[in-house]
Amino acid sequence: MMSQLGCVTLHPETIDAVYGGRPLPPGEQTRFNAHPGVARDLLSKIPRMEPIAWMIAHQNESKPIAGDLANVATADMRLGANLLRATLAFDELVTKGVSQNEAAKRLAREHPNFDPRIFESLVEAGDDKNKAILRSCDIDELLPFVMVLEEELRTKSGLLLVAKGQEVTPTLILKLKNFLEKGSIGRKVMISSIKRAKAATA
Repeated sequence: MMSQLGCVTLHPETIDAVYGGRPLPPGEQTRFNAHPGVARDLLSKIPRMEPIAWMIAHQNESKPIAGDLANVATADMRLGANLLRATLAFDELVTKGVSQNEAAKRLAREHPNFDPRIFESLVEAGDDKNKAILRSCDIDELLPFVMVLEEELRTKSGLLLVAKGQEVTPTLILKLKNFLEKGSIGRKVMISSIKRAKAATA
């Protein structure tokens, strides 16, 4: 949830371009690439958040767990960084229309040194046993951690607020309610609810 915290320093148009898959000018690309370090600087000042800050700072690296680590704690942090890199890339591919299974398989080929459990989990997330039910939902009825946005959310002036495919969280709900109160967005959003086959047959 905090992996993109450093983006708060970026111009909204930059974020819009990134989510839209448009190339950035060299200067803007450099500033965007620096956002993990900005988040690290913010979070490392909070007691006991140092491991999380390290994971976020290294989210754009592609390194195996073995080889550059001296202890188990550092190995756990490297695993966390690899998880971030894989899941962010996974979300980007799915947003572009690649199926979840194909996205996971493609990333497994691109990162053969990553812990295979990462990609097994991504494949499981895209398993046909998970049924995505699309429907329109009132912002006041959004539920955290069980819903995913299935459309880009923009203000009436065109500013991108949330990219398609983002999981609904308490912070996101609060953000949308604030914009709704200002009249900047509509009341309805398109979401999907993931229901596991086991729950459906219980």
